Amino acid sequence: MKTVVSLQELVNAEIRPGRLIEEFRELTGQAVAALAAGSLAAVPCPCCDGDASSPAFEKLGLTYRQCDTCGSLFVSPRPSPAALAEYYRSSLPAVFWRERLLRETLATRRAKLARPRAEWVVDGLTEHLPHAADGIDVSPHGALLIEELRSRSPALRDVRSAAEALDEVGAPASADFVTAFDTLDRVADVAAFVHKVHAALRPGGMLFVAAPCISGFDLQVLWDRSPTILPPDKLNLLSIDGFSRLFRPPRWNIIELSTPGMFDVENVRQAIASAPEAGWPRVIRELVGQRDEHARMELQEYLQRHRLASFARLMVRRD
Repeated sequence: MKTVVSLQELVNAEIRPGRLIEEFRELTGQAVAALAAGSLAAVPCPCCDGDASSPAFEKLGLTYRQCDTCGSLFVSPRPSPAALAEYYRSSLPAVFWRERLLRETLATRRAKLARPRAEWVVDGLTEHLPHAADGIDVSPHGALLIEELRSRSPALRDVRSAAEALDEVGAPASADFVTAFDTLDRVADVAAFVHKVHAALRPGGMLFVAAPCISGFDLQVLWDRSPTILPPDKLNLLSIDGFSRLFRPPRWNIIELSTPGMFDVENVRQAIASAPEAGWPRVIRELVGQRDEHARMELQEYLQRHRLASFARLMVRRD
C-alpha cells in the first residue's frame, strides 16, 4: 500500500477566503439550528458499523460521537437522508457556497484543487487501469474536476456527474472509475454509498477518494474547536483505521492510502495565536511555534509520512 508525501505550494486562504467563510458560517449556524430541531435518528459507526461509541462534543445543536472501535467521528443522532438532501439543495448556506464562494474562487480552485486532483486520477489510471474510458464523479462540486479530467486524457470519453444525487452513482457495472472528493464526509449513509459505488464499478474498476481524516494532527489537537468540523458538511470524519475497515478485502484492495495534508501545523499555530490563553499543551505550543519555517515544514512532512495529517486520499480497486 502506497503512502505519498507532498509539500507543494497551496494557500488555504485563497481557496476559502476568510470574509466569505465567515459569512458562510453565520448562515450555516442559522440553517443547522432548524435542521437539528427536526427529526433525528441514531446511527452506528459509518465505517465499522459498531454500536459502541462515546459522546465527543456538540456543534450547532448536533452531537458528535467517537467510535470505540475504529476512532472515527460522526454525528448521531442525525437528520434523515431526505432532510440532508433538501439542505444541500436549497438551504441558504448551500446556495451561498454555490453562487458566491465557488464563483469568486473559481480560478484558484481550478489551479490549486481541480488540476492536481485530475492529475492524480489520470496518473493512477495510467498506472493501474490504462484502458479506462468511462467514469462517474460523485463530488458535490465536481464540474471543474470533470473538465480537467477530460482535458488531460482524451481517452476518458465519458466522465459524467452524479453529484445531484450522491446516493445514485449509476447503473450496475457501468463505470471504469469513480471519483469522490469531499463526499464521504457528507453522505447520510457511508456504507450504503460505498456499496453502490462498488456496484457501479466494473470488476477491477477504481475509486478515488479525498476526505478529512479525524486521526490527523490538527483535528486531534483542535477537536471541538476546529473550524473544519462544521455540520452537516462534516457528518462523518473517518480515521485511518476507519478507512482501512471500510475498504477492506475481499471487496476492495487499497492501492494508496495517504494523508498529504499541508495545513495541520499552520492551522494549529494560527489557533494558538488567536487564543493564547486557551490552555494548550506546552508540547504543542513548542512544536508548532518554531520560528524556523523549515522546521515547521519538516514537521508537516513527518505527519504526512506517517499518515498523521488531517486530509486523506485513497486509491482503491474493486474486486
